[in-house]
Amino acid sequence: MTDSLANEIKLSEGQPAWARLLERLPSVGEQFAEATLATPLICQPRLSFLSGFVTGPGWALLPSAAGFIDPLMSTGFPLTLLGIQRLALLLETSWDQSDFADALFGYSLRTTMELVTVGRLVAALYAAMGDPELFNALSLLYFAAASFSESARRLHRPELCGNAFLLSEHPVFGPRFRYCVDRAMHPLDAPERQALLERIQVTIEPIDVAGFGDRSRNHWHPARAEDLLAAAPKLGASKDEISAMLARCGF
Repeated sequence: MTDSLANEIKLSEGQPAWARLLERLPSVGEQFAEATLATPLICQPRLSFLSGFVTGPGWALLPSAAGFIDPLMSTGFPLTLLGIQRLALLLETSWDQSDFADALFGYSLRTTMELVTVGRLVAALYAAMGDPELFNALSLLYFAAASFSESARRLHRPELCGNAFLLSEHPVFGPRFRYCVDRAMHPLDAPERQALLERIQVTIEPIDVAGFGDRSRNHWHPARAEDLLAAAPKLGASKDEISAMLARCGF
């Protein structure tokens, strides 16, 4: 929620503010029509933070402890899972080795850089909050990168995503992603806005394995095996490999 909206509905008042918010969102209000309050509604000020240090002699923070941006895209879950994976590998390969301190520093640097990447995306989404079309397009940068990365890992091809969150180290997608989110944080006239929407589509297309580019779906994106099978070449896989992966995952 933006500061201006929080102030407008007087979020600090708690439960009365929740009622005022539902008045603005009738369809959401319908979903909560029969709901009962389980605990008092609490207004919590901004929680965002970024630790100055992520690692030190004999210790390391998981990404969720190193920084928090915003729950808008639920990025804390995958970031923390990546952190656990990286630390486990680091302990397995570098514990009691001469390069352990360097490995910890590398983990710290990557964790911080990925939290900054998430911060850029969230800032762009908040900047576009009043423009549903642009907001939806920007959100697809996240979903396209996440679905491509997850598919690559499940196909045992982690090199396709560089083991970096949101493909931030991908030589093509990474710079284009940064351009799109940074551009969205600046005022845009009509031609610039349209150019950005088209740029986002071009950025997503090479990694779109879930049919996000199909505008006929009207922003409805079901999990369809057909989309992943059609995108097999983007993952360097055959349709048989995709089918086997889906079977392994219980799809």
